[in-house]
Amino acid sequence: LAAFENGMGPETVMRDSPLILGNWRPSNFDKEFRGPIRLRVALRDSINTVAVKVSEAAGRQRVIETAHRLGITSDLAPTPAVALGVSEVTLMELTRAYAPFGNGGFGVTPYGILEVRTASGLLLYRRPAPVLPRVIGPYEAGLMHQMLADALAFGTGRAARLARGSAAGKTGTSQDNRDGWFIGYTPGLVAGVWFGNDDGAPMQAVTGGGLPARTWKAFMDAALIAAPSQPVAQPDGPAPVSQPV
Repeated sequence: LAAFENGMGPETVMRDSPLILGNWRPSNFDKEFRGPIRLRVALRDSINTVAVKVSEAAGRQRVIETAHRLGITSDLAPTPAVALGVSEVTLMELTRAYAPFGNGGFGVTPYGILEVRTASGLLLYRRPAPVLPRVIGPYEAGLMHQMLADALAFGTGRAARLARGSAAGKTGTSQDNRDGWFIGYTPGLVAGVWFGNDDGAPMQAVTGGGLPARTWKAFMDAALIAAPSQPVAQPDGPAPVSQPV
């Protein structure tokens, strides 16, 4: 998103190739390199080297500011690995941050209390109707939605494909399988799933595209049985295209 807001687009081509930043060498999950690849495909297939190159091109501080604008409240370290989620965030933060991709670009604030009444029914508090601020433009929100829909339909999130209706989302797997994530949404509903050990110990080969994606699908299939379908905003106009970097 930070890159799209500064001139790149889903059809921008970057090179999936070995990368050295200081003493750090990011690698892909399969340890392979594909050469020139469109950003749409790189996100769909979780290509780490390209994610880092995109972040470096956009600027790490810009990436961090974008994340905070979407709803991440935890501190994010401005290291090259910020693109791969090296800083810890909560499941609530990350789920909140995906909502603007599904609602056309508006920020949301999580809450748990709708109203408070006395035993006799007297209303003491009712949460006022929220005013949703625009945090990203509708064009960029539409681009992100298209790419996240591809990730679920054709990429690492295929196990999360729903029995009915369209959805979009993204897998995440931290180093040594310590964390497995799936964050996804349909029009009107966003949900996040995290698997991991409380002490941070590695799991046994759990990846975001496996158990977390299947759990998300099971929840969403049940939650959406009676939910009406709503349109998701789509981008208007051609996306920028550039050459391999």
